Amino acid sequence: MDREVYYENNNVLDLKDYERMMESIKNAPENRLSKISKIRKIYFNDDINYLEDGLDMGSPDKDVYSIVMVDFDTEHLMVERKSRRSGMIYKDYAPITAQECRKIFRGDVRWLKESSYSLLKNLYLEITVNLRTIGVVVDYERQRFKVHNSNDYIQFDLSVRSIYGRKGDLLADQLDMKDRLDAGHVVMTYKQSINIPPIFRSVLALVPKAEVS
Repeated sequence: MDREVYYENNNVLDLKDYERMMESIKNAPENRLSKISKIRKIYFNDDINYLEDGLDMGSPDKDVYSIVMVDFDTEHLMVERKSRRSGMIYKDYAPITAQECRKIFRGDVRWLKESSYSLLKNLYLEITVNLRTIGVVVDYERQRFKVHNSNDYIQFDLSVRSIYGRKGDLLADQLDMKDRLDAGHVVMTYKQSINIPPIFRSVLALVPKAEVS
């Protein structure tokens, strides 16, 4: 299971501010474009507010589970848990196949508790105990820049579209989605990496536990 730890700051920019930032980023030789991708997140929540929630740094500690697909590549799907703890963001990932995803979509989740990945076992508890179900499906068109020759990133979401994922093939290239980002605006996120000494990694791996209600 892979893990990221970082601080995150978000803002919504108009196109003029976005263009100014892009010019500044491209003029600095230490910055480089890491990737331009289409990201789909299939959330296990009905109430995801993918803009305001990210902007609210005072929001409470919580865990958000999703299935992530990049550039419609169904051969490299992931389950992601994004956990907020005292202002820090922890992201954990575990691989999942398209066939396994479709099992989850139709309610077949018993196999999750037998997984060798602890994140998938936790997802099983979230589904069976906390009654999480597939909710919002969100597509992002994302630019990502690595900055200052570091592990810090600036990313821009140029398009945010969503649908409630109750029916159909949620891994299909095209879904009948609605635009969620106001015209002429871009979401900017700055991710400041936190370097954790190896001796603490095994301890921190235990931090974001799924709460049972």
